[in-house]
Amino acid sequence: MSAQMKIYARIKERRDLFGMSRATVYRRAKEKCFPIYKRNGMSVVKIEEVTAWLEAETLY
Repeated sequence: MSAQMKIYARIKERRDLFGMSRATVYRRAKEKCFPIYKRNGMSVVKIEEVTAWLEAETLY
């Protein structure tokens, strides 16, 4: 990663970053686990929010 930290990730990057399918990302967003944002016509997630959700899920 470059010196500038990435804050948002496109949905298509989800497998490399989070190991989830596209359908799972949208399903979890619909369940209010984390939001999906629109930026310049693209669907993106905030990396910090998805990571926090994933970490909370592994505690149970």
